[in-house]
Amino acid sequence: MRSSYTTLMQSKYFNPAFNSAIFDGPVRIYFAQFHEALALKIYFLIQQKLSAEMAKAKEVSKAAGANILVMVYPTEDSFLLSFEDAAKHISPLEVEKWHDDVVIGLRGPIADENLDLLVESLRLTMENWRPAAMLKASAPAEV
Repeated sequence: MRSSYTTLMQSKYFNPAFNSAIFDGPVRIYFAQFHEALALKIYFLIQQKLSAEMAKAKEVSKAAGANILVMVYPTEDSFLLSFEDAAKHISPLEVEKWHDDVVIGLRGPIADENLDLLVESLRLTMENWRPAAMLKASAPAEV
């Protein structure tokens, strides 16, 4: 989905506290300015640990017009407003498909010990990302 910022703002995933973002190709990190240090840490981890996966994700994003949205929620309560099923289990993050995009929501500012889980979730997301728009474009034409 070629999602616009307006579409995102009207979605269940958006939080009014998101007043900052880092865009790097297909990955978009949304956060409140007071979580800038964490957002930058996430950005640099992606650069250091996921360079091959990012190259593939850039191709997918370009072909499908889709993105991977990392949402750093300011509090656990704000996270639960977007990920209702997350209340059933305790995990520092949730991953959901949203049209052709993938949303990775963080249950508030995650601790350093959970950054490896985030990186691994991003790795799996990038490796398995198959937006419907891309699949339709590569399907053989019907006769």
